[in-house]
Amino acid sequence: MTGTLRPILLGGYAAKRCPRATHNEYDLTVPRVEWQPDPAVQEQLDEGRAFEDDVVEALLSAAPDAIDLRPLEDDKWTHIAETMRHLASGTGLIVGGRLPDDDARGRTGKPDLLIWAEDRPDGRPGYHVGDIKHHLTLHRSPNDSVEVSLASVPSRAQAVVRAGVALRVGDREDDCLQLAHYWRLLEAAGHAAVEPWGAVLGTDGAKGYVPDPLVLSWYDLNEPLFTTFSRTAGKRRRSSLERYDHEHAFRFDVADLARRRTGEPGDPVPLVVPIGHEECGDCRWASVCVDTLTDDDLSRELGGVLSVREYLTLRAQNVVTVSDLAAAELDDVLTEDYHQEVAHRQNRAARLKKARLHAELAEAGLDIRRRADAPSVPTADVEYDIDCEWSPSPERVYLWGVLRTDGEESTYVPFLDLSVDDVQAEYDLAERFLRWLDDAIQADGAAGRSVAVFHYHHPERSQLRRITSTSGRELPEMCAEAAPEAWIDLCKIVEKSLDSRIGHGLKAIAMQGAGFEWRDDDPGGLQSQTWYEQALAGDALAEERLLAYNRDDVQATAEVRRWLRTPSSLSPKKRSS
Repeated sequence: MTGTLRPILLGGYAAKRCPRATHNEYDLTVPRVEWQPDPAVQEQLDEGRAFEDDVVEALLSAAPDAIDLRPLEDDKWTHIAETMRHLASGTGLIVGGRLPDDDARGRTGKPDLLIWAEDRPDGRPGYHVGDIKHHLTLHRSPNDSVEVSLASVPSRAQAVVRAGVALRVGDREDDCLQLAHYWRLLEAAGHAAVEPWGAVLGTDGAKGYVPDPLVLSWYDLNEPLFTTFSRTAGKRRRSSLERYDHEHAFRFDVADLARRRTGEPGDPVPLVVPIGHEECGDCRWASVCVDTLTDDDLSRELGGVLSVREYLTLRAQNVVTVSDLAAAELDDVLTEDYHQEVAHRQNRAARLKKARLHAELAEAGLDIRRRADAPSVPTADVEYDIDCEWSPSPERVYLWGVLRTDGEESTYVPFLDLSVDDVQAEYDLAERFLRWLDDAIQADGAAGRSVAVFHYHHPERSQLRRITSTSGRELPEMCAEAAPEAWIDLCKIVEKSLDSRIGHGLKAIAMQGAGFEWRDDDPGGLQSQTWYEQALAGDALAEERLLAYNRDDVQATAEVRRWLRTPSSLSPKKRSS
C-alpha cells in the first residue's frame, strides 16, 4: 500500500487554514463534496480578483523589467520551466510564476510576485517573494515608520521609508505565513535572496495611508512578530518562518496520516477532529465536517467567537455544549489550567465572557437582546442622518447622502458627482455637502429648533479626515452643532444597548431588530460598485439604484434610532431559521 499513497503537496494556504481541511483533503474515507461559495464569499473573491488584475496591469506598466507568466497557469510544467528560466536570467519582476514542487517537504505554490534582490554569493540571482492582497497592510502610527517599495522600483534595495505608518502585524499573520511558504519554495529552487524578506501589495495607496497609489510593504520573515502558545513558557514570540515551519510540519503529519485511512478496521485515528470556528462559514468541507457535530455543540453554534484551542480547552473541562457554557460560572471555568492552555491569548477572560453571553442568547433562541442598562438615545427637534459611498480603487467619495427628519416629515438630499476622479473633485463635493449641512443647521437654530446629526460607525468621519489629508486643505469650518466631532455615532449607542450574536452592523440591527428592509434584495458593496460602474457609463437606472441604496442606508439609521427609543417594541428577537 505504501507505493500507492497519494503524494503530499500543500499549497500556500494550507499552513494558515484549518488543519482538519487538510485531513479531509487527504482522507478518502471522507465524502467528496461539491461546493459553491455563498454570495458574500463570492463577492469577496470577485473583488480580490478584480483588484489583482488592476494591480498587475499597473505593475507591468510601471516596472521596466517585468514579465507576466499567468497565461501559462494551465500548463504546469511549462509554467515552472519559464519561471525558472526567468529566475536564472535575473528578470526584475516575475508576476504569476510557479516554483518547482518541493516533493521532499510536501510544498507546491505559485507566488504572485518574485522580486529580484541581488546576485547571490554562488552567482545565482536571488529573489524575494511578494503577494497581492485586497486589504490594508499599514495603519497610521505617528511614531513609527515602514519600508515600502514603489511599483516602478519594486526591489527592496530601493525601498523608501514612510514615516507615520506601521505594519498591521497583529491581523496579518496569515499573509506572513503565506510569504514564508513561498520563501521556503524559493530556497528549495535555489534562488532565495540572502536575507528572508517578503512583500505584500495591498490597498494602502487607495486608502491614503501613503501618497503612492501602489506600494509593497516589506516584512522581515525572521523577525519575531507573533505571540504564540508555548507548552513550556505559556507563550513565546516567534517569527513568520518559525510559525510557518511549525504549522506546515503539523499539516504534513495530518495529511500523511489521513492518506493512510481506508475505512477498514485498524485505520489510524485522525490527528485532528471537527470543531467549529471562524473558517467554517466559507469552508468547502463544512457539510462533512463541522455540520456533523451535534446541534448543541458549543463550537458549532458559536463558531468564531473563540479559537480552536479555546474550544478544545473547554472540552477538556467538560464544557461541550451551549447549555454547558450558558449555565457555567465563569470563575469555575477560568481555572489555572485554562489560563495556561490559552496563555498566548490576550483578554482571554473577556473572550470567554463574550462566549458565555453568546451561549446564553443561543440557549434562549435569541439573536439580540436589550440590555437593562441601555443608554437613552439623544433626541432633537430636527435630526440629520448621513452616509457616504465611494469608488473602490482609487478610493473617492462620489456620494454624500443626508436624511433630514422634522417630526413625521423626512427629506432625502443627495450630493452626487459620478465624475469625481481626483483629489480636488472629491474635496469640492465634500465641501458642497458640508456647506449645505451647515446652512441647514444654521437655519434650524435661527428658528429655535434643536439639532442632532447621526452617522453609523466611522466611515463618514474617516473619509472626511482622509479627504483633508490627501488634499492638504482643511474642509470649511462649521457651526459647533455640525462639526464632525459633534456628530453622534449611533453604532456606539447600539453597542451599549444590545447584546447581539449577529454583530452590531447597520444591516444586521436594522433588519433583525427594527424590521427595516432595503429595497434591494441583497444590498452590499459589490452591488453598489457594479451600479457605480454602470452609472459612470451613463446608465440612468443604475444611478437611481445607487441613490435608492444610499437613501435606504440613512433611512435605516433613523429607523434603528426610533426602534431603540420604543422600549415596548424591544421584545426578544428570535433567531431566524
